[in-house]
Amino acid sequence: MKKIIIFLLFFVIGLNTWAQRPSSKEGRPSGQRPKIGTVTGKVIDADTKQPLEFVTVALYSMRDSSFITGASTDTQGRFKITEVPAGKMFAKVTFIGFEENNSPPFAIKPDKREQFLGNLILSPSAKSLDEVTVTAERDAMEIGIDRKTFNIGQDLTTVGGSMTDALKNIPSIDVDSEGTLSLRGSSNVTIFIDGKPSNLTSSSDADILDQIPASSIERVEVITNPSAKYDPEGTSGIINIVLKKDRKGGVNGNASVTVGNNNKYNASVGVNARISKVNVFANYSGRYQDRYADKTQTQNNFNEQGDFTDYNQQFTHREDNRQSHMLKTGFDFDINDYNNIYFSALFNTGERKKDENLDIHYLLPDNSQIERINRINKTTSDDKNQEYNFGYRKTFVNPKQTLDVSGQYSDGSRTTDGNYNEYEYVNGILGTSPILEQRNTNPTNSKIYLGQIDYVQPLGENGTLETGWKTTGRDIQSDFYSESLAGNGNWTPDDSLNNNFNYQEQIHAFYVMYRHEFGKWGIQGGLRAEQAYTTSHLEDNAVTEEQKVENNYFALYPTLHIAYKFQEARELSVGYSRRVNRPRGRMLNPFPDYANPQSLRQGNPYLKPEFIDAIEATYQHGWDKVTLTGSLYYRYTHDAMQRVQSARPDGVMVMTWDNVESSQSYGAEAIASYNMTDWWKFSGSANVYNLLISGSSGDLDLSNQAWAMTGKLTSSTNLTKTLSLQVSGRLSSQRATAQGYIAPMGGVDVAVSQKLFNGKGTLQARVTDVFNTYKFNVYSEGIGFNSDMTYDWESRVGYLTFSYRFGKSGKKPKRKGKSSGGSSGGGIDMME
Repeated sequence: MKKIIIFLLFFVIGLNTWAQRPSSKEGRPSGQRPKIGTVTGKVIDADTKQPLEFVTVALYSMRDSSFITGASTDTQGRFKITEVPAGKMFAKVTFIGFEENNSPPFAIKPDKREQFLGNLILSPSAKSLDEVTVTAERDAMEIGIDRKTFNIGQDLTTVGGSMTDALKNIPSIDVDSEGTLSLRGSSNVTIFIDGKPSNLTSSSDADILDQIPASSIERVEVITNPSAKYDPEGTSGIINIVLKKDRKGGVNGNASVTVGNNNKYNASVGVNARISKVNVFANYSGRYQDRYADKTQTQNNFNEQGDFTDYNQQFTHREDNRQSHMLKTGFDFDINDYNNIYFSALFNTGERKKDENLDIHYLLPDNSQIERINRINKTTSDDKNQEYNFGYRKTFVNPKQTLDVSGQYSDGSRTTDGNYNEYEYVNGILGTSPILEQRNTNPTNSKIYLGQIDYVQPLGENGTLETGWKTTGRDIQSDFYSESLAGNGNWTPDDSLNNNFNYQEQIHAFYVMYRHEFGKWGIQGGLRAEQAYTTSHLEDNAVTEEQKVENNYFALYPTLHIAYKFQEARELSVGYSRRVNRPRGRMLNPFPDYANPQSLRQGNPYLKPEFIDAIEATYQHGWDKVTLTGSLYYRYTHDAMQRVQSARPDGVMVMTWDNVESSQSYGAEAIASYNMTDWWKFSGSANVYNLLISGSSGDLDLSNQAWAMTGKLTSSTNLTKTLSLQVSGRLSSQRATAQGYIAPMGGVDVAVSQKLFNGKGTLQARVTDVFNTYKFNVYSEGIGFNSDMTYDWESRVGYLTFSYRFGKSGKKPKRKGKSSGGSSGGGIDMME
């Protein structure tokens, strides 16, 4: 590994030296001055001393004041103007709300081709910026060559909600009753926080996502065809959740409080201070939620001849209490104009209490009762997570040339304590003494660490080479200890249940990627090489011998993206990527979860990763009031991982995982927005796809095929200048699984927002699932059984939220841009 790192460093240094050699192009049409120069600099706010972006820097001739060429500043206030002809000139700097400023004269000569103008200062104009209206609403969706970015700030139906609430309204993403995310019909999706894996998203039941408030999210990136720079994990792609980190000048902040019916409370506060070269921020949020859910399930059992032998009905009522606290804090420090270091820390604690009453009826085909039991399950889960991110970023005179060195350490723990009492009905009367008393504890610790280096080197005017190295490690340890109350009144260990399971993983990756623009065309190609080392270790107990499974493999992941811009607002891109989905945690642990004795869940330590080949074509067309984005996609999955259900001879259901031969999915997705008037806008999306599963698990044939559709529609209305109304609806058709289907489901959310205190305050009210129709129903069948389950949780909830922005930030007006309702967005940017 040392040799590879040394090679990488020499490779980067060599590229840097080679790429900064002066160009030898001197050819030009007769009569024109040679375009040999480069002019760079930075634009600074005179009051806040902070960089200004989107500033226009234009070069004019000293001879006749004629315009020569120009550019605009980037997010760090830097500009670079290339192909500047020889001669004497000056730079004029202009920006709305600021006084115009001219640089001193300078000259481009054959022996002095580069001019660095240093810091150009802009002072606010005499008219106060408070009197200048600068409208610049970020598009709800922006399109890059390998991703779609959704800015959720305009979605009123997520105000006061959780991260799960925010994600369910985004096109392509669906959230089921257990909080599990799926992307284009596949639940095998990778979730990142700020571009990195996190213990905040490693929970199998997605509890953590429901603890994080939607107000902490800046944007969500849906990357269905990741480039070679990104981890290739996830069957359907990557969902990258970017948390807020303000960089405004001065001291400013925001606070909000939310109240919902049936004991639901949220509160958050964020403060940011930008003083000179240091930016410090801190964001806190707290949540308290009481919820309930009801589940009914009917399971029919059959013998080997296919005769109906018996069935059981399960009725579950659950009271659920969740509370959590999250704090994210950090700083950025600009050492100088070209060097920056940063650090952030995130702390999260959460507690979940579940009280379940499970009633199980065992019956014969003639409906006569065999047995009836009642089980009381009380579980408490305590979560603690801490995460640290740090790094160094260097930029050069050419702002597109960058070097990033970063690291992360994430440490998460969850301890689940359960108490289970089982009672029997005798002659229809519930007994008062339990026939079984059991308690257990399940501490799980997860550590993630990573280090990476990324280098970007411009090649010529339109080419860019990127390369980097990344090492990621995971260490997951799960211990389970159970004991039951014996007849003598003593608690005795359940030796057949107690187990210790460990999972370790190391992945070393190197990538190289090249991007180039020529005319209306753009191309991006890359290759990522990864060496993975994984070990699953189950320690022996009273009934099971020690199991240690190692799976080490090397794989290459090529990517290719091509884009063509027909004209403004009309663009086409085509992409290919190879990806992998690795099993972890509960998917590998072979010991069952006994929370429901009639329905057990256990992992498969021999489960292999699945590899995916994906192709996607996206076309965007914009008109005056309408923007339409359409995608066609296809993915082929080798050794596809599927949930497998089977019935034991005693009728107990067992759910596990297995690899089948393959699965295929192909479909079409459309995202559209329509600005019907200046005050009424619509946005919507639809995804139609076909899922084909091929293969078997033992004697069980898991082959299945079906079409499915999901759709979302949002209406946003500005009733007055300060009052807004939003209505959102979503619908999913019947969807195929390996052993059955998920029934159609849908719901409607409504929100209204009133601005107060000159726009600094906002009062918002919303109701989720207004018609109480969002229920989850799944049918499955296999050897010896079929099952029908319906899950109905508290989905209709009313919320009232008040938020307020305080403090005074530095004067930093934003780019004046077109307003967008819903899904219009930026173009396919090859350099993004």
